Amino acid sequence: MPDDAVVSRHIAVFSFPAYAHVAPVLPVVAELVRRGHRVTFAVVDEFAAKVTATGAEVLPYTSTFPWATGLGDTASDGYALRAMLAFMGEGLAPLDAAMARFADDPPDLVVHDLAASETARLIARKWAVPTVQSCPEFASNEHFALNEAQADSDSAAPPDLTDPELAKFVAATERLLARHGLSDVDSRTGDPGYHLVYLPKAFQIRGETFDDRFAFIGPSFDRTVPAGEWTPPADGLPLVLISLGTSRSREQVGFFRKCVRAFTGQPWHVVLTLGKWVDPEELGPLPENIEAHPFVAHAALLPHTEVFVTHGGLGSTMEALHYGVPMVMTPSQSDQVVTAARVAELDLGRVVSRTDVTEAELLEAVTATASDPVVAERVRWMRGEVELAGGEIRAADAVESWLRTKVEAK
Repeated sequence: MPDDAVVSRHIAVFSFPAYAHVAPVLPVVAELVRRGHRVTFAVVDEFAAKVTATGAEVLPYTSTFPWATGLGDTASDGYALRAMLAFMGEGLAPLDAAMARFADDPPDLVVHDLAASETARLIARKWAVPTVQSCPEFASNEHFALNEAQADSDSAAPPDLTDPELAKFVAATERLLARHGLSDVDSRTGDPGYHLVYLPKAFQIRGETFDDRFAFIGPSFDRTVPAGEWTPPADGLPLVLISLGTSRSREQVGFFRKCVRAFTGQPWHVVLTLGKWVDPEELGPLPENIEAHPFVAHAALLPHTEVFVTHGGLGSTMEALHYGVPMVMTPSQSDQVVTAARVAELDLGRVVSRTDVTEAELLEAVTATASDPVVAERVRWMRGEVELAGGEIRAADAVESWLRTKVEAK
């Protein structure tokens, strides 16, 4: 560690409480703790043990996001307003706990997710400390805006700003801010902050236009494999991993059933990781060459995988590239559509429609991807870019550099 490194600073971390958002920041937190910094991480019970394992202090709070019911289909009436209020409400959910925790021990820097970041930005403005945005998606600047790219594939109508639910939310928020003396704190302006982006710059759309406020660190994830997590099959068949991520999405059961039909009796060994929203019993009896699990760590599977059929979450995409695995993308949500398009543009895999692809077409997409020399060469190239990006070590270096810059400026 260089002589001018920042020592024992207090860093507050806020993340949207979903696996794809929490997971990439955990190795960064662990590295910052290892370097002697104090980290306080606002987190829900589901992820508290993982945060504790990094050495950070857990600041518990209760999520208000409608996990059980979801937000509904993007084409349904009122979807845009439901989504807006759900994310803003989640962003304010840690405020009571954060104000109590930091009143006598404010942070020197605030790390926050790009989603649901209201509490983090209020805290940063109140104590006039720098912010770092944790980006588990593509970064945005004046040359590329993720929300605009998503809008191209999003069927949701704009939110109805005359809906009484919006007025109720605004009134409740005003009361909450007044209770904490934050009514005059403007979290929407001021220091634009810095950005940790969990992909290599070569994968970022318009990557050449981003300045040094953006650290493109590549994938950040837990590479350890618990003993007995998964045993490679003895059948000698090439492995295809099929996963639709950890969030609820459309057509999950139907797509997994389609995969079973497509690969039954074929010269592939298939591992389906179903997540918590699909019961393995819903798939019916499985043939010998197909296995299904609620969850298996990708670090156990991807080193043995020939092709990864994925929903196109950026975390899963980066894990595949870390291990040099080509992909067949089957996106559902608008951010996944953007990622899938980038994968296709860079010749790192293929894209199929989750709902429209037939069993024969799915099998052909996997077979063609596995044997495509252009895809193989491009994946090797991007794997090299991933290795050069630096991961959590580069992230901690960047955070310390930004801290030094702000400390020296005071």
